[in-house]
Amino acid sequence: MPTVRISASLDAVKDARLLRWLDEQSNASEAIRKALYAYIDRPSHSDLSARLEQLLEMVQKMKVVEVPEVEEAQTEEGEPAKARRGLDAMKRRFSGE
Repeated sequence: MPTVRISASLDAVKDARLLRWLDEQSNASEAIRKALYAYIDRPSHSDLSARLEQLLEMVQKMKVVEVPEVEEAQTEEGEPAKARRGLDAMKRRFSGE
């Protein structure tokens, strides 16, 4: 693979944090490459703004449904009680009771 060399200048005072980070890397070129790709691959501010707008539109279109309070939802066959007994039996079985 052909290699392209670039050079960059860093200020010893202003960029001290970057210089320390580069010094800690076992492969500075690879570290710089990964950092640059992470930077350019991140969603841009405009992408995030567009997504936020879409989300806000969806929220505005949502309808609120009011459900009356019920002490215990139960069908004619008594399924919730039956299901509760089944779950209690499974719980006892798996807990070793």
